[in-house]
Amino acid sequence: MSMGHQAFVKGTSFDVLNAMSFNFVADVTDISGSGSKSYSLPGFILSAALMNTFSSAGTDNRSYSVSVSGQTVSWSVANGCKMMVTATPASGAGSNLYFGFTLYDYSTNPPTFKIAPDFTPYNLAQVIDLTPGYGQILQTNIPASVPMIAFHRALNGGYDHVWWEEVNQNGYWSFKFRGNTGLNAMQACRIYLFAKVMINAPNWGFFLYRQGQMVWHNNCLPLKMNILNGGTVTSSVPLASTNGVTSCLFQVSDPAFPGNGIQWFECASGGTNSSGAYAATANDRYMQNQVTGTSRPATWVAGTVGYIECNIYDAYYKQALGV
Repeated sequence: MSMGHQAFVKGTSFDVLNAMSFNFVADVTDISGSGSKSYSLPGFILSAALMNTFSSAGTDNRSYSVSVSGQTVSWSVANGCKMMVTATPASGAGSNLYFGFTLYDYSTNPPTFKIAPDFTPYNLAQVIDLTPGYGQILQTNIPASVPMIAFHRALNGGYDHVWWEEVNQNGYWSFKFRGNTGLNAMQACRIYLFAKVMINAPNWGFFLYRQGQMVWHNNCLPLKMNILNGGTVTSSVPLASTNGVTSCLFQVSDPAFPGNGIQWFECASGGTNSSGAYAATANDRYMQNQVTGTSRPATWVAGTVGYIECNIYDAYYKQALGV
């Protein structure tokens, strides 16, 4: 060990401080049009990325931009989408901007920050295994007043063909799963929910407070999210994707009849690709139909989706959540 402090998820030998590389997710929010949002996270460098952006499959005049100036994030987007804001501690152990306990790994150059922030980031809050039914509404444990983001992946190979609408049921985030499209049925999946909450505080361990309020403890498993710019990414560990429909595509059957052909829809999924490798994709086909018409139907594709590596969460979620 190259540093002098450890904190284990209760009941395990997993050192949550030294085993994870943190880029804390400070915010995931829905945006539209042009606007800005300011944060108060002194000692952290902010970055922002967009998800659920769309473009047409042909000529596309829509534009998207996001920028960061200090603690303010500004955007201009062509349609409603999601924005992720991450907070990375200012580099260098000599920084005096950060509030709270700091720990650095001096085996790297520059030293790597290895401890919790002085705000509550998105942490793992619930894990659900199920085979969803068409139109099923699944109520989670996360209050609808708490910011939340969820990921899903197939459990038994291939992709799960799953997407849902996020709704409020009884004051909690709930998922209303898609209907029957007649093509690929939804498969057994695991859903990972992350929210700005702390679950299962230990009786003893490492705790971080700000102005008398706890903001982090060593049973927290923070969200570490990556952005996929369309297509598919593979990995040596299981991957889960964000939720949503990602494209509407069309293939003409006969050039003489541009409105006749196959139309299909795709969604984001995690699972395994045709070669059996762990993957996250924006191209999981769940619906297709024969179209007959006088003109070619509109087509569109999603620009970006989010995904996570699941190995740490799979290994330690029961101990971290106390389930």
